[in-house]
Parts: sequence; C-alpha cells; structure tokens
Amino acid sequence: MTRENAASACSIRPLKDADVAFYLAHFARHREESGRGDYHFMPFEPGDSNGPRGPNLDKLAQQLTEPGWQRYWIAVDELQQRIIGHVNLKGSPLRSALHRCELGIGIERAWRGQGLGLRLMTVAIDFAQQSPSIAWIDLGVFAHNHNAVSLYRKLGFKELITIEDRFRVEGAAIADIMMTLNLK
Repeated sequence: MTRENAASACSIRPLKDADVAFYLAHFARHREESGRGDYHFMPFEPGDSNGPRGPNLDKLAQQLTEPGWQRYWIAVDELQQRIIGHVNLKGSPLRSALHRCELGIGIERAWRGQGLGLRLMTVAIDFAQQSPSIAWIDLGVFAHNHNAVSLYRKLGFKELITIEDRFRVEGAAIADIMMTLNLK
C-alpha cells in the first residue's frame, strides 16, 4: 500500500471518552518528534512536563455557549488501530470571546505530507461553520513551518502578525505567526 493510499484509509471521527488514553499515547509520540532534526513545532523543551494535557472530558461535553468548551477529532490508522493525528477547537475561557475559538492540530511524522492535515482541518472548519455562535477560528504557527502556513493560507486563514522571538526552545529563537479565519 502506498503512503497516499494508507492516509486515505485513515478514518477521521470525533474523539470519544473511550479514546482518551489512545489520544494521550498519540500525543506523547507526536510531542517527542518536536525538536528532532532541529525542527520544533511545539513551544516546549523536549522532556518538559509543561504544556497541553489533552482533552478535558468535562469540557468536551460543554455547550459552545459555555466558556472553555473543547472539541477534538482524531485520525485513526485503521490497519494499526491507533490514533496518528488530531485537530481540536477550544472556546475561550471568557464568555465575551466565545465567538472565537482556537485551533490546534498535530500529525505524527510518518503521516505528514499525505493530505491528512487538509482532511482534519476541513472537519474542524466545517464544524465551526455550522455552529451559529462561532465567527472566527484563530491559530498560531511557527514561521519556519512553511508547509503548515501554506495549508492555512490555502484554507483562507489570514496572517494577523508575526511575533519575532516569541519562543526560545533549546536556545533557538522561534517566530510565531498568528492567523485567523473569518467564518461569516
């Protein structure tokens, strides 16, 4: 099976409570890839215990009108029965900012460059577009991640600002681009 066929055989579906342990294993593998070959995509030192903790089951059940809501979708390799990618949307903790949400995405290295990012992003954007309370999707992306920046532009995201030297990981200064998609 070619890489492209393998990626197209992956299913994408909403994260369920029973998936959380498998998601955390995927995220641990994905996080370990950041920094390999001097290519960082997470603002954390390798081995740093800070950072995302994964989905909060209580927040997954919240309505989109409640501060801090979360939604996750997972890409599952059906042959290996494991999660190999994810995309998530998170509502603001502030009620006054619930018309915006923040997007996060991660795909394990072996699965990148096969169209899986586009498929995951499309699911999240479609969900947000169908939600009357969401008007904007925001995201941050490292400036050196040209493939991701290109994908986000292709999907209609606009650059708001580049913050030079936003993060320093293993001594490297990393610029961060803030992007947004207006859904209305």
